[in-house]
Amino acid sequence: MKRQSTKVLLLGILTAAFICLTIFNSKSEPFKGSHPIALNSIEFLSQEAFEILEAKCNVCHRKQNPFMVFSEKNMEKRASKIHKQVFITKRMPKGNETKLTSYESSILKQWLIKLNIN
Repeated sequence: MKRQSTKVLLLGILTAAFICLTIFNSKSEPFKGSHPIALNSIEFLSQEAFEILEAKCNVCHRKQNPFMVFSEKNMEKRASKIHKQVFITKRMPKGNETKLTSYESSILKQWLIKLNIN
């Protein structure tokens, strides 16, 4: 009887550990469901950069500067301006109202590096 309850206890501990690891990995996964190998691909970085520009830049640009709204088609040709405004002069995001997280800043920097903008 003691041996069987030890097995049940051990199985419970292993199950709990598996659940904890699953939850930890899902919360700490910064790749939004993408495979980690894709982190350095230009396609991944471009998509992530566009999502950041859409969420943090276009919100204001649509109202204040509609001729400078970023799209997947025009963002590469505007990459040097993005680099200058965000990382050199630090004028954007304006007033830091839509402040970039460290992850977002890192993605934009990696995207710009892949485009040889630095």
